[in-house]
Amino acid sequence: MNEQTEQPHVYTLRLTVGTHSARHARRIVHRLCDSWSVPPDTADDLALGVTELLSNVVRHVPGAHAELRLLHDAQTGHVRAEVTDDGPQLPQTHVQLPDPCAEHGRGLAIVSAVAAKWGVERRAAGPEGKTVWFECRPVEDS
Repeated sequence: MNEQTEQPHVYTLRLTVGTHSARHARRIVHRLCDSWSVPPDTADDLALGVTELLSNVVRHVPGAHAELRLLHDAQTGHVRAEVTDDGPQLPQTHVQLPDPCAEHGRGLAIVSAVAAKWGVERRAAGPEGKTVWFECRPVEDS
């Protein structure tokens, strides 16, 4: 018997992030998730997390160049988002909620809230930089 496995879906976009990038990224994430049959709640979480990571690039990375990569495992339904940039500074992986009156500082707390897991990896080769990634999983039916 020849069993076929579904190939993962992969999407990559290199961009210079600006003030309107979050809106465009949300639209891209939702369209891809729809075509990949990702549940709407998972797509919403993914879009929110991607928006927060791209906002961090705008605030903290000179030149605001980034690469967005989305990977979907059709068998498990898990979706992974990766945002790679040239910024040398690594974010803190211990997330604390910011002062409620603070204008910034919620991005990674939001990512942590919507993700099943997340992390940061320093770029292994080439110029300085890092990849911040997170994974979303569909809610299991009871």
